[in-house]
Amino acid sequence: MDENRDFEAIYRLCAPLMGRYLRALGCPGQDVEDVIHDAFVKALLHIEDYRGDCGLSAWLCRIARNTWFSLLRRQKRSLPLPETSEAVWDQVWCEWAELMDALPEPYRTVFRARVLEDRGYRDIGGTFGKSESWARVTFYRARQKMRQMLEERGE
Repeated sequence: MDENRDFEAIYRLCAPLMGRYLRALGCPGQDVEDVIHDAFVKALLHIEDYRGDCGLSAWLCRIARNTWFSLLRRQKRSLPLPETSEAVWDQVWCEWAELMDALPEPYRTVFRARVLEDRGYRDIGGTFGKSESWARVTFYRARQKMRQMLEERGE
């Protein structure tokens, strides 16, 4: 029973992120849900392969990307890959996911809700039982913390 709730929580958190990632790569809207579903099935079947070298959401996005590319190959459609290699995109995505994961609460949740889920400040504030202004200030501070972490890494 707890495993089902854990899976549902992971799905609710990661599926929207995976959808935005797939759409950013050029996956058409009609394929996004199918690819996410197939990616979660693959992830569950191969959970023992998760090494933990990046966040779970980054791992799931990588599976989703590979699932979509496999679908394109089966349908003999061309891959609309960006100029930059996949390895570089994977590394950049992993680094951003790690930075987001390193943010303390509530900054992490507010940052993800605003950037990855495209939620409004009023909605985010309501989730925490706080005001819209609190969400704006918290998001601003989260961005400042992200910048600071990037500077500390020398990027």
